[in-house]
Order: sequence, then structure tokens, then C-alpha cells
Amino acid sequence: MRVSYFRSCKPFDFSPHPYYIGNPFGFWHKYEDNHFLKKLYNVNDVEFEAFYKYHLSYSLQHNVCSEEAFFIKVWEIVNDRIKHLKAKDPYSTYHDRYILRIGKLQQFQKYLTSIDQWDARPAHIVIAEKDDLIQRQKTEIEKLQARLTELGEYEVLQKISIEDNALPTLVDLLKQMSQLRLPSGRKFLACDKKSPYSKMISKYFSYDGRDIPLETSRNYFVEKKGDLPIKGTLIRKEHQIFKIVPVNEVEK
Repeated sequence: MRVSYFRSCKPFDFSPHPYYIGNPFGFWHKYEDNHFLKKLYNVNDVEFEAFYKYHLSYSLQHNVCSEEAFFIKVWEIVNDRIKHLKAKDPYSTYHDRYILRIGKLQQFQKYLTSIDQWDARPAHIVIAEKDDLIQRQKTEIEKLQARLTELGEYEVLQKISIEDNALPTLVDLLKQMSQLRLPSGRKFLACDKKSPYSKMISKYFSYDGRDIPLETSRNYFVEKKGDLPIKGTLIRKEHQIFKIVPVNEVEK
């Protein structure tokens, strides 16, 4: 008895499921690969997965083959047909039809490639893909190593120590600096975000000999409602011990 890999139309069933292959009458089963492809040509690209799994479930339910064997069977049918169509006379009356079918089959091959968890496709294809992946990964690693070297230039052996619990004072000075304006009227320090300030404090300063957690420094730079932070850490008056003013104001 011939084993069928695909769910086929039942005899005299004139309203079958749209993914069924074959027809309700006639001896077509020995050409099931042709009927599978004929159905595939009319399946939208977005339905490839549903179409494939519809027939896969049939093979698995009837113990026809394993999932890997089914994949190989379908890949071979599609790949052989692409080769066959490409070998056709390019001056044939049906050349445009061949081109359309080749395109459809190649799109379906891309779907098959995306689900090949066994590397079951021909070895030369899998090896070429892995070589390409390795090359791309090497390139990415080189970029990351270069970036790491660049970032290493900004690392410090010793952080600047903030003494006498004066972390809020440093924050107050940075906030003052962020509001200073040059003689031109433009801001001295232009930055729309607050995170650079909090990250700078945590990266380059220590607090009484201890590292400053990013969350701690970030709490000083929060959104405000009027003059008061909506949440976060306030700078108390006793820590606001310096005032930055322009030279021309000092001279007055």
C-alpha cells in the first residue's frame, strides 16, 4: 500500500478543506507530489506555516514519518521542482508561468529554512549558512572589542572622593551648572536628559570611600512639579553651601 505524506481529498467530497490535495475522483495518488505543489502555488505566503503544519499533523497522527523526515520529504519535493522548472526552455510559451512558480517555491523554501531545527537541508547549504553566520559574528565581535577598548580609555583607577557626607552638595553644584548661561544667552551645559549627570556621579565619584549606586544618584535627578521634585531625594538647605555666579556679577 502506498504511503501518503499528505492529507488528501476523500472520494466524492466536493467541499474539502482548502489545504487538501488531490481530487474527489480518479487515480492521482502516485502523483501526490504534483498535487501538493499544485495546491502550494495557490497558497498565500502568510499561510505557508498553516499549510505545512496541516499536512505535517496528518503524517504524525498516522505515524507516516517523524517530523524531521516529513521536513526532508517536503524540502526535496520543492527543491527538485525548482531545479526542474529552471531547466525548462526559457523561450517556452509557459515561461512566465515557470518564473512565477519558481518564485513561489523559493518563498516557501525560505519558510522551510526558518523551521529547519535539524539542519536537515543539503549539507552544502547548511555549511554555507553557518560559515556566513560565523563571519558575521566575527565581524560583530571585532566591533565590540574595538568599542570595549575605546570605553576602557574612560575607566579610572581611582574615583574622586566626596568627603563629609557632601554628595548632595555635589548634586546641587551640578544642578546650578546646568542652569548657567553664557554671555551669548545660550546654556553653558546643554542636555535635555538628566541621566548623564546621575551616571557621571556613580561612575567617577565615591561617597566616603564607597561606590555610589546609580539608583542613589538618579534619585536626585527626577521630574519636578514647580520647584519641588515629584519623587526622589531633596537637597536640604544645609547642603546648599556654594553658589555659582558669573564673574561680572561678583565684580559689581
